[in-house]
Amino acid sequence: MLVLATILLPIIFGLILPLLKLNKSIRNIYVIIVSLITSFLSLYIAFKYDFTTFTLLNLTKVLSIGFKIDGLSKIFLLILSCLWPIAIIYSTEYMNHEENQDDFFKYYLIAFGIALGLSFSKNLITMYLFYELLTFLTLPLIMHNFYDKRALYAGKIYLIVSVLGASLALIGIIIYIFIVPNIEFVYGGNIEDVVLRNNEFLINIAYILCFIGFGVKAAVLPFTYWLPTCSVAPTPVSALLHAVAVVKAGVFAIMRTTYYIFGTSVLIGGFAQKVTMIITILTILYGSIMALKEKNIKRRLAYSTASNLAYILFVTLLFTPNGFSAGLSHMIFHALMKINLFFIAGAFIIYGNIENVDEVKGISKKMPIEMFSFIIASLSMIGIPLTCGFISKYKLITACIYSNSLLAIVGMFSIIISAILTLIYLFSIVVNAYISKPDDINILNNVSSSGNKMKFTFILLTIFIIYFGINSNSLISFIDNISFAG
Repeated sequence: MLVLATILLPIIFGLILPLLKLNKSIRNIYVIIVSLITSFLSLYIAFKYDFTTFTLLNLTKVLSIGFKIDGLSKIFLLILSCLWPIAIIYSTEYMNHEENQDDFFKYYLIAFGIALGLSFSKNLITMYLFYELLTFLTLPLIMHNFYDKRALYAGKIYLIVSVLGASLALIGIIIYIFIVPNIEFVYGGNIEDVVLRNNEFLINIAYILCFIGFGVKAAVLPFTYWLPTCSVAPTPVSALLHAVAVVKAGVFAIMRTTYYIFGTSVLIGGFAQKVTMIITILTILYGSIMALKEKNIKRRLAYSTASNLAYILFVTLLFTPNGFSAGLSHMIFHALMKINLFFIAGAFIIYGNIENVDEVKGISKKMPIEMFSFIIASLSMIGIPLTCGFISKYKLITACIYSNSLLAIVGMFSIIISAILTLIYLFSIVVNAYISKPDDINILNNVSSSGNKMKFTFILLTIFIIYFGINSNSLISFIDNISFAG
């Protein structure tokens, strides 16, 4: 029951927040404390509490709602529990400039609980339930600026593609249940050889539908467009979408269906593997090319996110323990890097009214800490040694080499090309920030450094990026144990 209480805690405290009519300072303390307690409880359950599985409700003999903890759950919980409170601390400063703050924090807390429910899910139906709830609970966050036509358009696009993706995934789940009436998450999957021989075509079709359906949230082609479109939302929401919960929920769901429902031995070598690998390779290249062309900083980072999520999915689709380990590693480290980049982009907007690459000229003079953190995160995104990005990029490349297949090699080169493009599209921002002309002085007069709460988040995340670049052995060993043993 502690699991259910942990899921409900931020949901209940989020729902009652507007009713309490707290002043701004007390409300900020309130949301920070709720998020910290929730994070502590979820980490306690994941790593200390004697808990394996819990069934809340039996719907039929096959379908049930329940919760469990395993290796993959722990990885997702680690990301959520460590980064959500940091995002809330950042939000308490950022949202000072926004309206309807109580509503924002209400949905921000509720979404935390829903994301935890997703990570604790013990079977396909529970995961699908929380996956859908996450869509509808993050929609008000995307449309927070309700009177902005861009926000309304972004919300419409997000809802349409999310519902379409969920529908495709549901069809895939129904086909799977028709063949294999077992929806429990078990490392290695539930499909026996005799079932595969009699239903190989349908199983591959079901997997493709699940991959594309859940892949919508991970912004795979042809659904990449929604992610940059939704960058009009307040930056804490962008960070939530691009680094912590929503896009990672798509990746998490695909990992679950791949390794814990269908099983890699069933899928390897089939046409489903080839089709999905091609989709991810194309997404890697498309996302990087579009990021290079994009002038708006948040939209550029959004396309970059789509490309990096495709890295994770591609190595997941190698169907090897090394690929799974590389995917999990990059899922964690990408979250650290990208949330910091989005936070800094938000500081540009709030304290400099800067949204485009060509507007950052000379900004380092007014925002030295922000730009230092941006440089470290950018170096890590490229994969420079002594940053966490190097560790995950190394694992991505070696997983492709060990796979020893043509598509794996093609994917490896697409990742390398993407890394080169990442250098260009991120360091064009850095170069502009450190170069200014006399004409830029008047512009810089309107720029100021961010507040202490924002600086705290930049510095903390930068420390994490460097720390895991030089001391990641324990975390990588933990990830390897999950990848090879579940």
